[in-house]
Amino acid sequence: MATALQAQEGFGTYLRNVIQKQEKGILVTAKLIEACGLCDSLDLLMDYEYERRYQQGVIPTNIRCDDIVSSYLFYAPRHRRYGYTLFAETDDFWENVLGKSYKAVTAADVAAYIRQHCQFAKDYISNGDYSNPENDLYQFVTYHLLNRRLSADRLVNHVNELEYQRNSFKLGVPVCEYYTTMGDRRLLRVYESKESQGIYLNRFPVLDNRRQGTYHELSCDPDKAGILINWPSDYNIDYVTIGGIIYPIGQLLAFDKATAQNMGSIRLRLDVASFFPEMANNDIRLSQSAEESRANVYLPCDIYSYLDDLTVNNNNTLFCYWTGYGRGWANMQGDEFACFGLQDITLRLPPVPKSGTYELRLATQSGNANRTTIQTYFGTDGDNMSLLGMPVDERQGPIYLRTKSTNIPIYIGYESDTGDDCYDQMRDNEFYENGYMKSCKQYCAGSTTSMREDQTALRRVLGRVRMEADQTYFLRFKSVLDNPNTQLYLDFIEFCPECVYDNPNEPEDIW
Repeated sequence: MATALQAQEGFGTYLRNVIQKQEKGILVTAKLIEACGLCDSLDLLMDYEYERRYQQGVIPTNIRCDDIVSSYLFYAPRHRRYGYTLFAETDDFWENVLGKSYKAVTAADVAAYIRQHCQFAKDYISNGDYSNPENDLYQFVTYHLLNRRLSADRLVNHVNELEYQRNSFKLGVPVCEYYTTMGDRRLLRVYESKESQGIYLNRFPVLDNRRQGTYHELSCDPDKAGILINWPSDYNIDYVTIGGIIYPIGQLLAFDKATAQNMGSIRLRLDVASFFPEMANNDIRLSQSAEESRANVYLPCDIYSYLDDLTVNNNNTLFCYWTGYGRGWANMQGDEFACFGLQDITLRLPPVPKSGTYELRLATQSGNANRTTIQTYFGTDGDNMSLLGMPVDERQGPIYLRTKSTNIPIYIGYESDTGDDCYDQMRDNEFYENGYMKSCKQYCAGSTTSMREDQTALRRVLGRVRMEADQTYFLRFKSVLDNPNTQLYLDFIEFCPECVYDNPNEPEDIW
């Protein structure tokens, strides 16, 4: 078991100690990480510059944000910690496939094995310079690493998906998270369902996603079953440190051509909170505390870059987050971002798994009259992007445009479902042609009402863009209103590949 001293060490130092002691469990993986020169970077524990500024009052303890409806108090995080998650093939796995003792396995042994057994989605250099980011072993290893510390209850987030019962932890319909790995930015899918009997990496089952279906697993091909995440306690070793967590796996994990193809053939729905490692490392995302200081969070990106993947483009923008704890809002997982002032922000987007044309969609929720109207921009240069689509008025719901004084009836093609699948599909198609989609059926607003049935929730089609798998893209949101007392709402974004939104044989599901 790890000692109290070890628990205070950085993650890289912890792995070096594993190598020094020759402990069985994940010794081979530790040696690979060291061979790739990653231990030092994994030792970062805390952003001490943020700590200093917070203690000196440069970063305010709290701020007040006003809109045309209400006034809110948000609280800045006390710390900006770093953290890591490692999915590690066990020493038993390497002994089995390489036929030698775990202590004798070298980085060269593993490099030779993966060159023979992995068809990577991208070509890399094959030589002994393992610390070179273009080396195939380096990229193999970094696909096992996330720059966020995910405890077991945060690998996937069970909050308000259909049928989920929080008190008894009875699983409902499947949920998954997409995380960007270290090294080349690639997506890792973390998935759990009632049928999977555990949490898996890169699992792609067949779901009952008919309009009147259950959205539960119907089957799963063996080559798409994914990799089961085991618990550290199963190996009688404490793999939890202050800087990181290690989850043992018993199969080879790689971002290969098959994974890229599988992931690039489905609609990707990502909660915006999943974009930012800082939200996990500092226990901000979906905090289960009812305290106002934990439920209403100010992320001081205007004063200090708290979120690496977000840029605030003016000094009149305040970026805040509601955990949604106990609220029952019509949001994916119940939480949301609220951006106050003259909003102008840029997000660095997660990568796409496969090059192709994707339709970008933005979730909106018109429950309040205090929303803003935004123009979106897209491109590879965060400082020079192209216009994307028409402005989005977030006050507009399926039925009403909400103003401070009244709700103005509008008609944009929306009709509630009738139960007649052919008719409802036809109405959905017309609604979609106008640039709108109902929200997803997978999540609930309140207790059991599907977000698809909620008459404040929408998905707006921003546009279709060509995206390359090895390129970084940015999405900018800029208010077109000269009114600082409005609020930009952010919940989830969808990346939908052409094979899904333009499939002549099977229409996109409503889930």
